[in-house]
Parts: sequence; C-alpha cells; structure tokens
Amino acid sequence: MSLSRTRRNARHAKPSIAAPVIAAGGLATTLVAVDGALAAGSALAAAAPSVANFDRLAQCESGGRWNINTGNGYYGGLQFSAATWRGIGMTGLPHQHSRETQIAAGQRLQSRYGWGQWPACARKLGLHGGGGGTTAAAPTPKTTPPAPRTSRTRASSVQVPFRGTVTTAASRQVREDVRAWQARMRERGWKITVDGRFGPQSASVARRFAAEKGIALQAGSLNTAVYDAAWSARIT
Repeated sequence: MSLSRTRRNARHAKPSIAAPVIAAGGLATTLVAVDGALAAGSALAAAAPSVANFDRLAQCESGGRWNINTGNGYYGGLQFSAATWRGIGMTGLPHQHSRETQIAAGQRLQSRYGWGQWPACARKLGLHGGGGGTTAAAPTPKTTPPAPRTSRTRASSVQVPFRGTVTTAASRQVREDVRAWQARMRERGWKITVDGRFGPQSASVARRFAAEKGIALQAGSLNTAVYDAAWSARIT
C-alpha cells in the first residue's frame, strides 16, 4: 500500500529457532526455522498457495534470484519492501533468508491481502484472489457502488503494503495504501482528507513532512521512505 497540522542474500545455516504462529485459510500452524528455512505442517501446506506459484512469481519479479538486493528498496525473490517484510512479523531483510523462508512469508502476505500485492506479475501469471488459484479471472459482476464514506466513519491507519511511488498525476485513482497513509498522517496531527486519492493537499503534506524528517522527496509525489516514516518516525 503514508500534510498545516489541526496527520513489496547470503544463506548460512543457523540454529533452529521458534518462529511466529501464522494462520492461513483458518488453520493455525507453528513455523520452525531450520537451517534458515521455515518448515510448516501439512495443514498449512494444504491451505496456503502452492510453492510452485511462488517460484513462478519470483521468476517474474526477480528472475528467480532469491538473494537479490539492487538497492531499489525491494529485496529477495518476491521483491518485498522492508516495511512489508517486517509488517508480517519477519526479521532482517528478505534477501538474507532462504528461498523457503521467503516463500513462507509470501504465503503469509498473500493469505492476508491477496495476489494484488504483486500486481503486474500476478496479472501476467493469472494469479488472483486470496486463495492462490490460477484459473482465469471471472468477469467483474455489476454491483451497487458502496455508500460514500461519512465523517462518522473512521478510516483505518493500519500500515498496509505500499504499492510504489504515487504522484498527483494519478489523483483520480483511489488506493488503499494512500488512504492508510492519509489516516496515519491525520493521527499524527496533520490536516488532511482521508479519501485514498493523492491530490494537491496530500502532496503538500507529504512535502512538508519529508522536509521535517529530512527525507528526499520529489515534489508532488509520495515515495516508500515518506510512506514508511508515517509509522516509524517519532511524532514531533
């Protein structure tokens, strides 16, 4: 998938350590790190998207290079950002972990947010939805548009995976990561409309916030560093 104030590789064997419990498809399984890899029980394997899907995804995202770090802010075979990686309970950086660990993390992220976290490659490979299916996408049903958000509805400021730099040129596009960032900035004390659209007001807040925190930012845009800082930077 964050403003005047009123605010997506070296491998060495390691001792076995306990890892977090994760849930997929309603089944909870304790993961154990063995020689740097996450091993899960058969229940998780049955519920999570297949390893083969993630091998295909990594081939598209990074050429299948699980230890890649090009310096662009995305790491490993599945091109996690550091914020997304840590947001699902992982440690270190993706490219420092084994293929198996990265795939287990990918299954965790996909089970929560769906294949849309890898929009270009998921679309290219025919991956869609939240269940790991690879069948052709069904036609979009005609539905009644949701009711407009009212002032009594509190937008969520939970950090979601950032989809990449957004500019005011795309101000008519609604993005959930932009909405989460706006909600977080409002929590931090900035006067900003929470609508998921990155317009002039949001750009102004992003520019002033970046200047306050000493973060490089091109005018009229929101980048990964400024987005992450909405949650990580100290409120001043």
